[in-house]
Order: sequence, then structure tokens, then C-alpha cells
Amino acid sequence: MNKTIRIAGAVVILSLSACAVHPGTSVAEARRRAASFDFYYQQGLTFLEQGEFGKAAAQFRAATEVKPDSAKAQNYLGLCYFRQKNYRPARDHFEKAVALDPKFASAYNNLAGTYSLELQFEQAKAMFKKALGLAPNMISANYSLGMLMLNLGEREEGSRYLSRGIALDPDYLEKHKETVASFSATEVDLAETFFACAALYAAAGNAERTADYLHKAEQAGFRAWDRILKEKEFDKVRDDPRVKEFLKQDSIR
Repeated sequence: MNKTIRIAGAVVILSLSACAVHPGTSVAEARRRAASFDFYYQQGLTFLEQGEFGKAAAQFRAATEVKPDSAKAQNYLGLCYFRQKNYRPARDHFEKAVALDPKFASAYNNLAGTYSLELQFEQAKAMFKKALGLAPNMISANYSLGMLMLNLGEREEGSRYLSRGIALDPDYLEKHKETVASFSATEVDLAETFFACAALYAAAGNAERTADYLHKAEQAGFRAWDRILKEKEFDKVRDDPRVKEFLKQDSIR
């Protein structure tokens, strides 16, 4: 999205395609329907960018009434419901979007987000992987799947996805804090997730980001600071003063 609006997954504004003329439909009628669809669609995008999710939903709903087979409109209507925390209809529209366009990576990513927030983690994993199978460099899907798998105890695979997300955009979580907020609603262990992020930044030699995420882990209740000494990921940054501060915690004195 321009500006860009992202939830548990990133959604991009796709270019509009021409409306097909169906048998039995006059050219004039087809043009009228195309014009009304484009109007509702563009109005929906405008309201969505302004955070007017109810108004945006009304416009995308009108667009789907004109053109029920528009995967893009179905996806954006789902996104409007998602942003209003109305996850069941959001999921329904994301499912319609991927049924209409089985190669719509962003819609799979958004569908995975609804499954995550409904605590249907295996379905979420499957949809995130489907999204990444279509778009391996989708940043939000790599982060989201990595965080989800870490919290399901699948540390090695989760770290691999999260590490890829960090390599693609090391500042993504900072720029999109709502992603972490959404995950907190799923009762995941944020303390462990933040520590895992710190470890990945440490392995990359980024002491500043390591310290940032160790601080986030501390705020979320993390106390096992002796792991900084034990885990090899911290070898490159362990002597950095910002990291050494956490080794002074009472828990390992």
C-alpha cells in the first residue's frame, strides 16, 4: 500500500486491470461497470490510507458488488475488517481473494495473519509458507513466520525465517510495531521472541540493535541473561559495553 498500510502481513496496491466484457453484456454496460468499479476501488484506497476503515470497507464492498471476481477488492475489503479487529469476515474475504487468484501472495499473507490471531497456528504456518513460496522476499511474511515458529518451539526454522527478514530490512519491526502488537494478542512469548531477535542481530555483528532488543526482552520479562554468555550468536558483540550491561543483572551475579 502507498503510505504503506501493513497488518500481520504487508499488502501492496496492485495495478488495476481492465474489466472483461462477459457474453451478453453490451460494450456500453461493460464500460459503465468498469467505471463504477474503478471509482469505488479508488475511493476505498483513499479512505484506507486515511485510516477510515469503515468508510473504506463500504467502498470496497460496493466494488465487489460490481465485480465479485476481483481478488484485489476482496483482499482490501478483508484488510478493512482486519484493521477493525473483525477477524472472521476478514478471513472470509482473504479466502475469497486467494480462491479467485491462487498466486496472490499478499492475500495468503493476510489470511495467515487472521489465522494467527484466531490461534490457528498450523493453518497460519501453511499460509505464510504459501505466501513465501510465491514471494520469497516478502519481508513481513518472513518476520511473521519466523516469530510464530519461534513461539511454537521451532527455534531453528523460525530463526531462519526471522534472519532472512532481518537481512531484507533490519528496521522492519521498528517501523511496523503494530506487527508485534498483533502477535502479543496471540499469547506468544514476546520476551523470548525479542531475545531471539537480539541473538540474530548479534550474529550479524549489530551491537546497537542487539542492545535494543535485549532491552525489549527485559521489558517483556526476560531475565536469563546468562544465555548471552552461553550462546555462540553473541560472540561478536559480547564485549560491547551496551551488551555487557545486561551481564550485570543480579540474576547471574
